[in-house]
Amino acid sequence: MELTELIRDYVATELLSSIELDFLEGELWETTQHIAEINTVIKAPINICKKLGLDEKSCWHLCCAAVLDSSRPLKNGQNRVDDFKKLINLNEINYI
Repeated sequence: MELTELIRDYVATELLSSIELDFLEGELWETTQHIAEINTVIKAPINICKKLGLDEKSCWHLCCAAVLDSSRPLKNGQNRVDDFKKLINLNEINYI
C-alpha cells in the first residue's frame, strides 16, 4: 500500500477498507511522531486538494488527515487537518 495511491482511490470512490484506513492512520501517526526530523513535505495535486476541501497547496499528509477526518472522525471533536497544519507551521516545514 502507498499513501498517495490510497488517497487517489478515496478521491475517486470515497471508499476505503478498514485495513486501508488503518494504514493511513499509521502513516499519519508515524509522521507526526517524527515531525521534528522533517524539512519538507510534497504538495498533492490541486484536484485532489480541492476534492478534499483543502488549500490548493496542501501536502499529501494533509490529504491523508482529511480522508481520516471524513472517514473516521475523532471522538473528542479534534480535527486531524488542523492539528497537522499546526505541526507544519510550528516546525517551519517547507512545501515542495
